[in-house]
Amino acid sequence: MQKDFHYYAVYQLARLAGFSGGDSETIGYASQYVDDSTESEPIVPFEDQQFDTVRTAHYNLEAFDWNVQKKIYMPFHFLPTAIRWASPVDFSYCTKWAQADDPTSLAHLLFEDALTESTRKFRLIRMGVALHTIADTFAHFGFSGRHHDENNVGKIEHAKKGGGWKVHFFSSYIADVFVPSIGHVEASSYPDYPYLKWRYTRGDGSQKTRDNLKYSLNGVNYIYNKLKTVRAPSDSPFDLSQEHPEDFKRIKALLSKTGDLDERIQGWKEYTHATQYDKTTWRKAALKGDHVEWDRMSPSQMRVHTQKLRGKAGFDQSKWAYFHRAAMKQRSLVLGWIN
Repeated sequence: MQKDFHYYAVYQLARLAGFSGGDSETIGYASQYVDDSTESEPIVPFEDQQFDTVRTAHYNLEAFDWNVQKKIYMPFHFLPTAIRWASPVDFSYCTKWAQADDPTSLAHLLFEDALTESTRKFRLIRMGVALHTIADTFAHFGFSGRHHDENNVGKIEHAKKGGGWKVHFFSSYIADVFVPSIGHVEASSYPDYPYLKWRYTRGDGSQKTRDNLKYSLNGVNYIYNKLKTVRAPSDSPFDLSQEHPEDFKRIKALLSKTGDLDERIQGWKEYTHATQYDKTTWRKAALKGDHVEWDRMSPSQMRVHTQKLRGKAGFDQSKWAYFHRAAMKQRSLVLGWIN
């Protein structure tokens, strides 16, 4: 999943479930920021006090490190199937899409744990972080967050408009040799395009066909159910297509739209009227110093830069600080479940 889903779709699903615009924006922003939190060094918000940040996004060669795989990929992007020590026979590192009738899945447990927070702002942000991970199960299923042959992908093809299949040459023959078998890296961004129908050959020779739109819509309904249950508890499942048929049609159309991310997002902006997402908004509200544009810094540059940052008044109640506490709590939960 990408920003069109993690921020705009999650925002709109929260609105349809009965959340206010402000609360929906908080949930949606926290959901998207999981893909944008590249900060990993501690800061000193106030004299002689340290605040540890939690990196939830990682894209470089350090991904080969098991610590990165288990602390970033698995807790936030490639959720394993179940509590390992409770059912080691059934456990798998490969992600499985969240299912409404499985109360033992880590997706369900993550969201339910988020709801236990007594502080409203913290609860909303924890919900958003959990929903990012839940949404990713509908795109990343069949892949895992570790470096393993289970992520080995051979030939990749996508469905052509007029019928038939077109081979994606680079991903099929170049990436397969030079790109590591971590997550869906060998499959490029194909799993994250909601409109795409594609197929690929696994390392064991089997072929898998994926209709991303089908699973994206399953994710829409699952997330809507989770959010609606918070607002109107019920033992019976909710159906977005029945309760908001016109919105469901619009959401389906937007998820079906092809094109680059910015083009797709434009449609979501016109539909939702949500505040435009800016990954620095929460940073700027919480921190003061030179600037908060650290995404392309090396670890050594980041280490120097963070020493210059300080917390603004109200830092500890800022959404940026709450996000890092939420991410730390989710990471701790997942690591405890899979250890």
